[in-house]
Parts: sequence; C-alpha cells; structure tokens
Amino acid sequence: MQQILKIILFMGLLHCGFISSRVITTLYALHNGQPAWIVGVILSVYAAVPALISIHVGKWIDRIGVKIPIIIACLLICVACAVPIFFPYETFGIKPIYITCLLAGTGFVFALISGQGLIGHLTTNKTRATGFTFQSMAFSASGAAGPVIAGYLIDEKNYYWAYGGALGFALAAALVFLLISRGLPSSLNANKQKKVEKHSLFELFKHPLIRNVLLASALVSMAWDLQAFMIPVYGTEIGLDAVAIGWLLSVFSVCSFAVRALMPILSHHFKEWSIIIFVLVSTGVSYLIFPFTTSLAVLFVLCGWLGASLGASQPNVLSLLHQVTPEERIGEAIGIRTMLMNSSHTVLPLLFGFWGSVIGAAAAFWSLGATMILGAFGIQRSNKNIASDRGMPDEEKAIERSLIDAKKQKIHHK
Repeated sequence: MQQILKIILFMGLLHCGFISSRVITTLYALHNGQPAWIVGVILSVYAAVPALISIHVGKWIDRIGVKIPIIIACLLICVACAVPIFFPYETFGIKPIYITCLLAGTGFVFALISGQGLIGHLTTNKTRATGFTFQSMAFSASGAAGPVIAGYLIDEKNYYWAYGGALGFALAAALVFLLISRGLPSSLNANKQKKVEKHSLFELFKHPLIRNVLLASALVSMAWDLQAFMIPVYGTEIGLDAVAIGWLLSVFSVCSFAVRALMPILSHHFKEWSIIIFVLVSTGVSYLIFPFTTSLAVLFVLCGWLGASLGASQPNVLSLLHQVTPEERIGEAIGIRTMLMNSSHTVLPLLFGFWGSVIGAAAAFWSLGATMILGAFGIQRSNKNIASDRGMPDEEKAIERSLIDAKKQKIHHK
C-alpha cells in the first residue's frame, strides 16, 4: 500500500497543477473580456483530444507500461502552464490560451489512465476499492487546494504568478515520479487487452445493467462539468471576485473529499445503486435551486452539498462497473467510461457557454437539473424492470445474472 500512496501523491500533485490551470484559464479569459461562449470553447479544448484518444492511450499503456506515458504527461502539463507566462495575452491574444488547454488536457489523460492502471494492477480485489477511494480523496484535496491558491495568486499578484504556481505543482509531481519510477511494472494486462480487441467497442451497451452504470456515470460527469464551468461564469455575473469564486470551487472539493473519507462507513449501510440514485436526484434539485440565489453564504452551502453529492458517485460507479462487467472486459468498460466523460467535457462547455451568453446561466442550471432527476427515475425504473423480469428480489442477484448472461454470450460468440 505504501507504493500505492506514492502513486496517489504523484497523481494528486499533477491534478492540482492541471485543475489550477483550468481555473486560471477560465478567469483569465473572462478577465480579458471574453464572452461565456469563448470560455466554453476553451474548456472544450481541454477534453477534445482526450475524448478521441483515451481508448487508444489505454491500449498503448497496456503494451508499453506507464513510464513513458507519465513522462509525456508531466512534460505536456508543465509546458501548458508555462505557455501563458512566456506568451501573455496583452501581446499574443487568446491563441496561447488554446495551446495551454490542448496540452494540459492531453497530458492529463496520459497521467489519469496510467495512474488508475497502476492502482488496479498493484492492488488485490480486497484492497482495490481502498486504493481508488484514496485516489478520489487525493483528487478532492488537490481540487480544493488548486482553486484557492490560484485565486489568491491572481488577486495578490497576477495571472502569470498563478500560472507559475500551477507549474510548480506539475514540477513537484514530476519529481515525485522520478523518485518512485523504479520498480514500477513494465506492462499492464497485455493478455487481457488482446481479448478485448476481439469485441465490438459498444457491445457492452447490450447489457442493461452495464448500460445503466455508464449512463449514471455520464450524468455525473455532466453535473461535474456544469459546476466547473458555470460557477466561475455565474460568480463573475453576480460580481464575486476571484478569491470568492476560488473558495466556492474549493468548498465543493472539500465536501467531496469528506464524503469519500466516510464512504467505507456509508457503504455498510447503503447499496451502491441507492447512493447513485440519491446523487442524481440531490444534484438535480441543487441545480434547480442554484440560479435563485446571489447570497455568498447560500452559494457556499449549495456548493458544499453538490460536492458531497457528486463526490459519493465515483467510488460507487467504479465498484458497480466491476461487479456488472465480465472480469476479462473491465478495461474495455473503463475505456468506454473515460471516452464518455471526455466527450461530455468537450461538448457540454460549448452548450453551457451558449446558454450563458444567449439565454443566461439559469437555463444551464435548470436544464441539467431536470435531466439529472429524469435520468435518476429512468435508471431506477430500468433496474427494477431487470430484477422483476428475471424474478430476482434484489440487485445483487441481478448483477450475478448479468455476469452469467455475459459469459453465455461470450461462449456463443466462440
């Protein structure tokens, strides 16, 4: 577990540099008079390349291991944070910002898949959930620290100092990786990857429970994108300064960290699907309320509640995905989930930016809030129908049946 914690430290530091650059870039564009739809384009660029390459990156990492991809990740994010410093907006305009987004987003997908692959490879069935919980907590901590530090550097110094802070986190991550790189595995699950390549990419969608897990994951990803994009836009719209916006984003991450720390206790009392359905409904209601307040205190409460709700989703989604997916196709399922998430990161900021510029921020909050609630009821109904059709009294048996059906289908294909 000590090696896992070192890997998580590396991922947390690099994530802090990445998330800081994203917050800084959003505020930097708004500070220089760019409209909300341009901010949407900027955030879409962060995820555009990852949406296209994530599955291919995963296959490449399975073949060659994680060392070269992680080196690429560190280099890309470091260069991304340095670009605005050497090519300031006052002289070069908005183009360097797009380069920053492209490099940082592409770099982080290499680090994310590599890190998650390492955690899965170096843990057992008994310790894997703990490893991923620690990783989620590290991301929550870095997500809390990054925006606050960035906000203070922006207000006390300037945007270039803030980018320098993000660069410092990326360099620290690179140093940690250099110290732990010896002893890392040379390859990850190469034999399983060959089996995955024989199947159609979206064949797993034929299994209802797997499809429901991926749909829930996509909805959560959409909700996460909305808060990352619209809180800076909405905060600027109602006159909040960079420090206040940074604290709102930080409270979100602190509460997501707290709920993940409590997840081992909560999981003893609530099933995964119960938590996920609650997350979807709770988040939807919060977004319906959000546009009705301009009070900073109420916004802190809403951001904290959103962080706690959405923070509970990832460990449970990953746990369910492992339960309902045949063991030899787990990598494929995670690859599809990553692709869906990055597709959401690419498309939704454009829509949010359009709504923010043309219709208003409230439209983005209300439309996604309603979608989350409707999605929750749709998934809940589908799960009940699956259990009812198969005569199963609980979801554990439904999951077991899903795995049996998948194995039968595999035998039939052979």
